Amino acid sequence: MSKGEHLQTVLKNFVDSQQEIEIAFLYSNQGLLISKYIKDEELSSNTDDSESVYGALTALVDSLLNKISLEYKIGNYGTGSFETADHRIVYVETGSEAILLLVCSYKINLNKLFPIAYLVAEKITQLLEDSFDFRYNTLDIPNLNIDYSFNIGLENFEIKPPKTVIDGVYADHHIKRTENIKKMFKLIVLGDAAVGKTTLVNRFLRKEQIKDYRPTLGINIATQNYRIQGYKDDTIQFLIFDLAGQEFFKRVRHEYYRGANCAFIIYDATRKDTFKEATNFWFYDARKELGNIPIVLVANKIDLVEQREVSTGEGVAAASKLGCSFIETSALENVNVQDTFKIVGIGLFFQSLEDHEENDEI
Repeated sequence: MSKGEHLQTVLKNFVDSQQEIEIAFLYSNQGLLISKYIKDEELSSNTDDSESVYGALTALVDSLLNKISLEYKIGNYGTGSFETADHRIVYVETGSEAILLLVCSYKINLNKLFPIAYLVAEKITQLLEDSFDFRYNTLDIPNLNIDYSFNIGLENFEIKPPKTVIDGVYADHHIKRTENIKKMFKLIVLGDAAVGKTTLVNRFLRKEQIKDYRPTLGINIATQNYRIQGYKDDTIQFLIFDLAGQEFFKRVRHEYYRGANCAFIIYDATRKDTFKEATNFWFYDARKELGNIPIVLVANKIDLVEQREVSTGEGVAAASKLGCSFIETSALENVNVQDTFKIVGIGLFFQSLEDHEENDEI
């Protein structure tokens, strides 16, 4: 596939994965359209009505792009949103070459959208810069069911009062770049023995996959640095505690829970007993010790389709009942591993930005 085809695929995957996104535009920093994807087939058809709707939205986006370009230096747009009577329009800087604009339903939850939008911006930037590594990354967008409790604190970046940009359009949020911020987040990985915890962590660390099972004896601790797209001067360091699931280790595990910012609770989708333990024991154990930190319920080994004992629906329902996020992964096939850790890191990063300057008005 060509670079243009890869970019089109990312936009399609992103829009199709998010119910409330209607159109995605990718523009160069010179205002030239690089790629676009429209979800609604009627909107993208050639009927007179659809042409008028699409034409009006395109003209609106062009006007907003010109406004953003005037207000911010090329390559330093930051991220933000505009509000109209019927839509929210989100813009995300994608490197120094381009900007992503999303036309969304007015009822979209921006706290859930922004972490995924930053992840997509990272993929686009790497494609544009020819640095996308297909060994560890994919053009897919993970279907991470983010719980409403995982709030990135977008209210801290509201423009008050909203400023009129053009007639009927108001600047709603603006997230500016920060400078030289270093954040460390402790992630604990919990679950029964042999559910694939260590293989998941190794995949995130870009180590070779482990095909044979070697039980973690007690605890493995690893670190990994990550930089969010648009925040290249800031560093996130993940401190990952991979805790053994064997019964004999449960007596001392709480010593290693302390200070965790997020917990991943893993179960093997081919073993229902591990799902029951994840939802009936591990979740409540983490919640009791750590309070209301973000928790992600992770179904692993989804590549073993014929051996599966726990459906996607069961996992989604359990996570919804527990009030945590949910994702399905395959550590062996590297499905959703990198992106899940990154989305969580992006969310934690913005949650941690308590001291911020007042937002510039657009």
